[in-house]
Amino acid sequence: MEIRLLTSEDLVAYRDLRLYALRESPTAFVSSYEQEARLSLADFADRLHTNNDAGGGVFGAFSDRPQLIGMLGFSRETRLKRLHVGTLWSMYVLPEFRGQGVGARLLDSAIAHARRLDGLRQLTLSVTASNVAASALYRSRGFEPFGLAREATCIDSNYFDEEYLVLHFIHDTEPVASS
Repeated sequence: MEIRLLTSEDLVAYRDLRLYALRESPTAFVSSYEQEARLSLADFADRLHTNNDAGGGVFGAFSDRPQLIGMLGFSRETRLKRLHVGTLWSMYVLPEFRGQGVGARLLDSAIAHARRLDGLRQLTLSVTASNVAASALYRSRGFEPFGLAREATCIDSNYFDEEYLVLHFIHDTEPVASS
C-alpha cells in the first residue's frame, strides 16, 4: 500500500471516491452526494491543493493494483492568529479495505506531515459521535475530545451528534511561560 498526497493526476479517482463515499457513508460527512455531484472537476482540483502554501491537501491510500482506496484531507489555518492550527477532514476507506489498517496509515501519514510543518501546534477534527471505530482510531493516536455538537447534521430527518477532537503537539524547544 502506498500513502501520499494526491496530485492533479489523481483528480478523477479522487472525485469518484469522494462521490462514492458520500453515497456509501452519508452520516460520515457534512456534505452530501447531491450537493457535490454538481461540482465541477475544477472544484475537486482545488481541494487537492488546499492552502498549498501551508502544506494542505488530500492524502490518498493506494492498493497494490494501484487503486485509490482511501483518503484524508489536511488543511492549515491561514489567518495569522491561527497558523498553529491544522484540521483533518473527510477520512474515508472503501468498505472492502476496512479493518486492514488503511485508516491508521492515512492518519499516521497526515499526523507526521503536520508535525513537520513549522509552527503547527495542534490538529483538530470532527467525527460523527456514533462512529465508534473512527473515534477509537483517533483516540489511539492521542486525540482528545473537546466538544460535542448535538444534532449537528440532519439526514432524512435523522439528527447526528458531532464530536470534536484535538491532538496537541509538544515542542520541547519552546520556552515555558512563567507565572
